[in-house]
Amino acid sequence: MTLLRRAASLAALTLAGCASLALTLVALAGCASQAAAPRPPLVVRPVAWPAPGGLGPVRAVADAGDRVVLFHDGAAAVFVNGALDRVERAPHRWVSAAALPAPDGHGTWIVGVDAEGRLLRLPGQGAFELVSDRYGLERAAVRAAAGLGLDGGAAFALDGEIAVADGQSVTRYATGPLAAFAAGGRRVAFAPGGDGLLALDVAPRALRSYPLAADGPAPLLAVTGAGALLAATPAALYAEDGAGVLRLRLRASAALHGLAVSGDRVWFADGGELGVLDEAGARATRGARVPQVARLVGSPSGDVWLLASGALRRFAVDDDGARPAWDDIAPVFDRACARCHLPRGEGGVDLSTRAAWASLREVIARRVVHERTMPPPGHALSEADRARIHDFVERIGPPTRP
Repeated sequence: MTLLRRAASLAALTLAGCASLALTLVALAGCASQAAAPRPPLVVRPVAWPAPGGLGPVRAVADAGDRVVLFHDGAAAVFVNGALDRVERAPHRWVSAAALPAPDGHGTWIVGVDAEGRLLRLPGQGAFELVSDRYGLERAAVRAAAGLGLDGGAAFALDGEIAVADGQSVTRYATGPLAAFAAGGRRVAFAPGGDGLLALDVAPRALRSYPLAADGPAPLLAVTGAGALLAATPAALYAEDGAGVLRLRLRASAALHGLAVSGDRVWFADGGELGVLDEAGARATRGARVPQVARLVGSPSGDVWLLASGALRRFAVDDDGARPAWDDIAPVFDRACARCHLPRGEGGVDLSTRAAWASLREVIARRVVHERTMPPPGHALSEADRARIHDFVERIGPPTRP
């Protein structure tokens, strides 16, 4: 196997003082932009996953698509195509894990980072092997690792540094203490101590700064496969647009505490809810009860892992569940509409089926929700039932607007 060649100089570079790094200041565009309009609720479903017994809490997960490894203290459970393949015992306390492009560019490595800062690879067969030296990091304490994208390369968070392995060399940059770290799409994003974010474009070695004040916890960072930066404070979620401007995409309804890129999907956790962000805006669940300590881990499949206090669950977007069934609105229909809108009813319009509501959703939304001319005087409709009708017609087809 071809090993990475260490860079000629691995001496720390001060990012602000390195002439080869072009520093571009990008103003935060949150004042000029608006949060996305409300959308139908997100419906998710749990993905069944076999849980081997006797291994204790899960500390980290690495998902390479067809191969998934769950890291427990002293062991790792290896799954191939969703089935448990083997359990590999190892005397390590794991703190993070990742699926990285192999140093020679062929295949994917599953790696774990232990509490002593060692980087260990779990091959397809056999025991863990120490690979810190493959990246020129044998004297460094590794804290986290992330892949740079499908064309190869990896990035590492160290104590006061980041290291970038581009497939040919390994370069280290002095950053000071790191509050947050993420990589993807040939970019490395990190938050040094204090306000502000930085993103390093690996190929041109260009550094971009994003001023972002964060009150309280350090921001959550993620980078999409296309290299777009995502940043979340407890109060808001920002995403970089095609012009390199970090724009407001979501104001938290509670507090944002999870962020992950899963394939082409961006997941977030807001209070007790899960959400996804796409071009059209954000959607969030209702009543998911996500623990406040939960951490989100992305999957190439588009699913998301939810790791909280050693318990691991996996969720997928339920596109079928997002389309409501007749049972969702039938109780309201029976209470408020059936007297006039059964077949051959005195109202002249049959609303006794889901298909009828789907075909007349815009009229129902306008007259019941917005104009409030239905039901007619003398037929009371509670605000709770009106809200339920609004939710049903929004989810059954394209959202209506007043």
